[in-house]
Amino acid sequence: MIATANSEGARFSVVIVNYNGASMLEQCVRSVLRESVPASKIVVVDNGSQDGSIENLQRIVDGLSIIRNSCNTGFAKAVNQGIKLAISAASPPDFVLLLNNDAQLEPGALQAFAAGFDKLPNLAIAGGQLRYPGGRLQSAFAPLPSVAEEILPRFILSLIAPDRYRRKSLQQNPLAVECVLGACLCVRTSILLTLGLLDEDYFFFFEEIEWCQRARRIGADVYYLPAARAIHSQGQTANRFRGPSRIEYQRSKLTFFRKTRTATAYVAVSIILVLRTLINALAGVIACIATLFLHPRLRSKAATYWYLLGWHLMLRPASWGLPGKFAEKPTTSRTANERE
Repeated sequence: MIATANSEGARFSVVIVNYNGASMLEQCVRSVLRESVPASKIVVVDNGSQDGSIENLQRIVDGLSIIRNSCNTGFAKAVNQGIKLAISAASPPDFVLLLNNDAQLEPGALQAFAAGFDKLPNLAIAGGQLRYPGGRLQSAFAPLPSVAEEILPRFILSLIAPDRYRRKSLQQNPLAVECVLGACLCVRTSILLTLGLLDEDYFFFFEEIEWCQRARRIGADVYYLPAARAIHSQGQTANRFRGPSRIEYQRSKLTFFRKTRTATAYVAVSIILVLRTLINALAGVIACIATLFLHPRLRSKAATYWYLLGWHLMLRPASWGLPGKFAEKPTTSRTANERE
């Protein structure tokens, strides 16, 4: 589809972070182009991929803006690079959409985002409806993290406060929420001067949660817009690196509590994470013994928890986690087909 001057797609820039995305990246970009976003307003930030995904994309689609990092800089830093490039254009977009490389926009998604922002003038950040490839509804919003969530099972919290602790909804009207998840997240460009960019202390996970909390603290709104739909093959990167991804998740959770909650809450969550990991690791061993170590999934799960426990016992070294984070000389390069 060719973008026109009055199309809703022309009001957006789209930032896609890629790390060895392979064919997922191509399908993601094609879904954005179908929404009439000009190729020059699609910013792909590559975090040191070595699978040829960027070279393949450049052969297929002309005119994209591509930033290539020499190592895995993390999601927040890569997104910030993309946002800075997007809003520095001669005609900045009204909105910047963050889209995971394993997600694809459904027809009309950007029109629904634009309609939501136009109808809600105080709206700063909006999340779309997420579904698995088979059509099943996926979690797309959540309550802000709390110590209560670390102590009590989710189903009990849902019984106590069902509206607050739900993570998905079939309702069709916009819904004010505490935070939306970052697989398909849109931010109003004009709020960025007040809101600021993502906090780069979060390498992977929780950066969008802190962003939503910050938006609410400055008096802006966060909404779930169910008419803005995307298909999300959830956790493709995380599934390739289960143990390291769990480390990044817990590290980011601890960062969130350290930076946004009291010292008591941080210590409580820190202890709870260690105890829960220990219990899961021991339970994994028992399950493996009970099945004579014949069940691959149980073996993998147990190994993941022992790996995670080792990280805690080693005092959470920064070098543990997702691969490719460190390079001898971290550099950023921009390809020739990046817009002027």
